[in-house]
Amino acid sequence: MPVEGRRDRRVGSREDIAMEERRNDLIRRYRPMFEKHGRQGIPLRDLREELEEEGLTESIAPERLDELLRRADADGDKRIRLGEFVRMMSGDNVKEHERKKIGGLLGAAIANIVPQSMREDFMANYNCKPPPIFMIFISIVEIVIFIVYVEEQKSRGVATTATSGVPLYSPLLYKPDRRYEAWRFVTYMFLHQGYIHLISNLVFQLLLGLPLELVHKFWRVFLIYVLGVIAGSLAHSVTDHSVSLCGASGGCYALIGAHIASVITNWKEMNYKCCDGSLIRFLLSAPVRLSVFLVLAIGDTSVAVYRRFFEEGATKIGISAHIGGMMAGLLVGIPLLKNVNVLTWEKRLGWVSLIVYLLFTAFCMFFNGLYTGYPETDWSDCCPA
Repeated sequence: MPVEGRRDRRVGSREDIAMEERRNDLIRRYRPMFEKHGRQGIPLRDLREELEEEGLTESIAPERLDELLRRADADGDKRIRLGEFVRMMSGDNVKEHERKKIGGLLGAAIANIVPQSMREDFMANYNCKPPPIFMIFISIVEIVIFIVYVEEQKSRGVATTATSGVPLYSPLLYKPDRRYEAWRFVTYMFLHQGYIHLISNLVFQLLLGLPLELVHKFWRVFLIYVLGVIAGSLAHSVTDHSVSLCGASGGCYALIGAHIASVITNWKEMNYKCCDGSLIRFLLSAPVRLSVFLVLAIGDTSVAVYRRFFEEGATKIGISAHIGGMMAGLLVGIPLLKNVNVLTWEKRLGWVSLIVYLLFTAFCMFFNGLYTGYPETDWSDCCPA
């Protein structure tokens, strides 16, 4: 009898050790995931939806999953914390195959859940993962192409100055008599009318684009920038039928529109603790941001209008390209940019704005195809020697 008692204690001890090792392993594995969500834990409803999205209900019945999560929520606050999750996974209520399935999918499910702090505070969404690469890359490309054409025109005896020097023979330039070369509606952004034009656009897009990339990531900014460039050239082609177009202003103004779109959809989150005495939070609050971008857009457009219509001898500025780019950034930015706390009305607004952008694009394309007031089409080779 005494021998059997010692054997039982040894078996129990081994089970306790194994249980403790399992708990420690769960804590090490899942602590970083739960820490992102703070002390409040992960909303139970969000975790349930993400686990279902990851396919867990294909191997565990939905009713059984609801039961497990309900038992895990020991305090009944509709949130699950690390300790509650560890107790659930190491307890006897979870079968071994369920434990393996939940453990294998939990990481991906939690990764898709936005932490509460990021939902409430827009500034918590700024990070360098991944780093902002698009605006830097496109700026370098524009600089390289500008230098190439400066050297090429120098060999032709044409000097590039602060306000002149665009290569009119370039296949990249938008020309109304060569609209059938569709790439020109995009590639015109790589050409600039002199040093000042290039430098101003570079400063403009880096100051506006890099902060956007830190929150919304490079692929969203890339799409908005390119769609703004296209919308700018389409708007220009409809209003200035005989004027060529160069410069990245359509993309730059799309960034302004994108900032305004982000303010609209993240208004409450941008105002998080903005009046608690922090100067930075106040300066980055939604009203201040909106005011700055509106002043910037209206002021620059006003200068462009004055130079276009009232300043004698000034280079014609594609005002409609500026407006088209900004409207594209606004209309596409609402459904595309990161919205840290999506509301029902914001979803509806996103669909409406996307439809408006598509209708605008369709109208411009049909106008280009049907309008007869453009200069006579030039069918010669696009790249003369």
